[in-house]
Amino acid sequence: MKEDSTGAVSVRSFDLFDTLLGRFHYRPESVFDLVQNNFPFPGFTFFRMAAAFQSDQTLPDIYRHFQRLTGISDEECAALQKFEFETELAHVFPILENLHLVRGGDLIVSDTYYNTDQVRTILERLGLTSKVEIYASPRGKSSGRIWHELKSVHAIESHFGDSLHADVSSPLAQGISGVHFKESVLSLEEMRVAEMGQMQLAYLMRALRLSNPYAKGEAEWELWNEQAKFNVPILVQASLYLHEFCQTHGKKRILFTARDGCLWIQVFRSLFPEYDSIYFHASRFLYTAPTASYIDYVRELYTDDAVVVDVQGQGRSCTRFFTEHLAREPVYLAIVNSAQKHYAMVRKKTVWEESEGIEMINYDTCGALYDFQEGVPFRAEPEYPVKWVIPMHACIAKCIEFLPRFTFGGFDKNVLEWAVNATMDSELVLKSYLPYAKYHCHLREGGIWRHMHLVDHTMCES
Repeated sequence: MKEDSTGAVSVRSFDLFDTLLGRFHYRPESVFDLVQNNFPFPGFTFFRMAAAFQSDQTLPDIYRHFQRLTGISDEECAALQKFEFETELAHVFPILENLHLVRGGDLIVSDTYYNTDQVRTILERLGLTSKVEIYASPRGKSSGRIWHELKSVHAIESHFGDSLHADVSSPLAQGISGVHFKESVLSLEEMRVAEMGQMQLAYLMRALRLSNPYAKGEAEWELWNEQAKFNVPILVQASLYLHEFCQTHGKKRILFTARDGCLWIQVFRSLFPEYDSIYFHASRFLYTAPTASYIDYVRELYTDDAVVVDVQGQGRSCTRFFTEHLAREPVYLAIVNSAQKHYAMVRKKTVWEESEGIEMINYDTCGALYDFQEGVPFRAEPEYPVKWVIPMHACIAKCIEFLPRFTFGGFDKNVLEWAVNATMDSELVLKSYLPYAKYHCHLREGGIWRHMHLVDHTMCES
């Protein structure tokens, strides 16, 4: 902490909503919609907003007017008020970038209908451990009244918040520096998805972006954000398509081709746990030169109600393996397929350089499969630095945690095509840290490091 010219210890002040925390569904009234649907109470959103308009903006007075408007009993009114606060707690998440700035002794200043104890409960839910002072009032910041009170007892270094009026102009009028946090609004990518009618997906992307745990501007921060911007919409939309495909074609077992399917399978399992989703050990090398043990593994795994899925591919090596060694044609579906023979979500002619983005953004933490014996996969060392893959996987793990809070409609081809094209056309930061792994990997054979070419499958000493 700093001292001002009088020797008093200076503190910083922080807004709460859309600064230290976000709501999963962005809009403040989204909580009302959840109460309306889950309490349930038909018309709750309308009456709750009407009551707020007539009240003094404190929660007890809002519910006094709500009861007058609806005629409900005292017991139901109390139950509704309690349920609203519980719903609020369940649908907020910390904006870590800002929460990490809060120090002991700082102030939380919020224009809110919640009281000080309720705000403290919210901060505890966010995981804030610093001891802070809370100033909660309906219009204290926006009216400017609160700043005179605060200046009389605190030396305020600056105030930090998302509202240009309440958090910047209002304190500045009282000689307090206001710092504008602009990141809580929808980003360009999130607005694009919202404009295509996928509001829930846009809100999920926003929640993940604001939950980034890494230092802003660092490589890990960028890698997390690229997952939130591009890969999350790809994997969610691909999962919605896959579900519809399985319903149409009577498929119950899904073989997610390793390694590129490592993140997709996690999202799909979360959205559709009723399917038998399997991480399918496969590689071009074993498709071309399979061992007897590997053939047995695939034969047992691939049933009549199964489909082999991949992030990007034509399915040629998969088909060749199945026809030559299992005497059957596989049902093969890729998110991006540049050929015409098999199923595709996006049919797009690509060259290696164009297709590498969607594969790289789905890298796994393990190396290429080169053998499979008695149910045990043998893998080469990863051909890229795994430390850069970890933040990508961490973002998807957070996505899995958030998914139950969102409800998606059916598959939207426009969203998927936009996100796929973005990974192929954009200069993704991940390309600066992760070399493209299409052509080779390294494995240890007989104590000697050898170079395995994944195109012609030849080996040479490295």
